[in-house]
Amino acid sequence: MKKVFILSVPFLIFLLLPFLNLLFVVPYSKLFNMITKKETITAFGLSFFTASICCILAFLIGTPFAYLLASTKRRIAFLELIIDLPNVLPPILMGVLLLLLYGKVGFVGRILDKASLQIPFTTFAVILAQLFVSIGYYLKVAYSSFLAINKQLKEEGFILGLDELGILWRVYLPVARKGLVIGILGTFSRALGEFGATVVFAGNVFGKTQTISLYLYKLYVQNQEETYSVSFVMIIISYLILYLTKKLLNNVDY
Repeated sequence: MKKVFILSVPFLIFLLLPFLNLLFVVPYSKLFNMITKKETITAFGLSFFTASICCILAFLIGTPFAYLLASTKRRIAFLELIIDLPNVLPPILMGVLLLLLYGKVGFVGRILDKASLQIPFTTFAVILAQLFVSIGYYLKVAYSSFLAINKQLKEEGFILGLDELGILWRVYLPVARKGLVIGILGTFSRALGEFGATVVFAGNVFGKTQTISLYLYKLYVQNQEETYSVSFVMIIISYLILYLTKKLLNNVDY
């Protein structure tokens, strides 16, 4: 075991050193003032708002699809690959895809333009970008959670007179609730850190589309000390989300 630990040291150094280094450069005496600035609070507030809406939408549109996939007797490889696509495509490419569809020259964009409506470079565009990038994670977790449920429960539900929607609502959701919460937390974390698709599809407008990730990018160019402070807070928030997810994961049972 000692030899294995020694072989693991390079990995630990590689992983931990950037975080440890940040601890030595954060201006702690200015930390409170920096993270309570109007721009910082606005960016955090917008990020939490859009990520929360993203999670609600992921649950509403992703859960039925995950149930459908888990209930299908024959595995649909094509659909499973579609689920994984958001996890492997570059976020900037996904932003381009959204812009091509919802922009003024896009199929949906032209229809919206005739109604004097616009999605790109709005707060709603931020939500769509976050959803497009992060929903794949939620689908994978929801699908795995539903797949792990004893199929006998579904048969018993049918015997009691429930239809497919009733099975999903009254059987699968209660049984898989912890797994779904884990999926939502992971989706929230992914949406909170989204950058590439957002900057392409929504832009970087203060108070409108400037999420905390875009704000960090702006700060890095203008004020590195403030970048360190905001990064420090973001790491703490991310750690708390991961900690909560791990706690839930340890208590998952089907």
